[in-house]
Amino acid sequence: MANRYRFYFSRDLPAAFISHLDMTRLFERLFRRLNIKLKFTQGFNPHPKIVFILPMPVGLCSKEEIFEVECEQELENSIIDSFNKVLPEGLKMLKVELATDKIQVSDMYYQCFVEVEEEFCKYFEEFMKKNPAVKKEKEGKVTIKKIFDFLLNYECEREDKTVKISFHINVLNGSYIKPEDILREFLQEYNIECRIVKVERVKVNYKRVI
Repeated sequence: MANRYRFYFSRDLPAAFISHLDMTRLFERLFRRLNIKLKFTQGFNPHPKIVFILPMPVGLCSKEEIFEVECEQELENSIIDSFNKVLPEGLKMLKVELATDKIQVSDMYYQCFVEVEEEFCKYFEEFMKKNPAVKKEKEGKVTIKKIFDFLLNYECEREDKTVKISFHINVLNGSYIKPEDILREFLQEYNIECRIVKVERVKVNYKRVI
């Protein structure tokens, strides 16, 4: 009988630039390297049952991410040390637990660090007061999301030459607004040149799914 486990890990530079597909392949290889047998799907193209809970976009860091995997064997907590010995730079396994329930992300906290000389926070506050929207086009389909339909709170503050923007973002039926998209819309509208140093998801809250 297969056991479903929930793994928690963090991601920092340079691992932030590993795509979701490559991250899945990476963990598949590491499970094989550690001689852990995984449960596979049925059909003509079977693949390991690994599912990431709200995967991270490329380029973002995270204090905590989760994936669930079905194993053909029971795992000990010592598996965490085994993973951390072979994980590439920027990835760290935090903990593992038996997944006895189903969860989904309810809300998230992000921090964005930007190097800029202009009065960034002043203009950003002006931008946010307009109740702005994010417009994206993919495969000829245009989607528009009002920022405050998903944004619960935000704060912009300067720390020397760096500006830190904090976002508290709600997730509705698996949909949310990305902080990097908010920044992109703002920078384009105000034609501000800056260097985005880091975008990091610092906290995630989950809820059980019945």
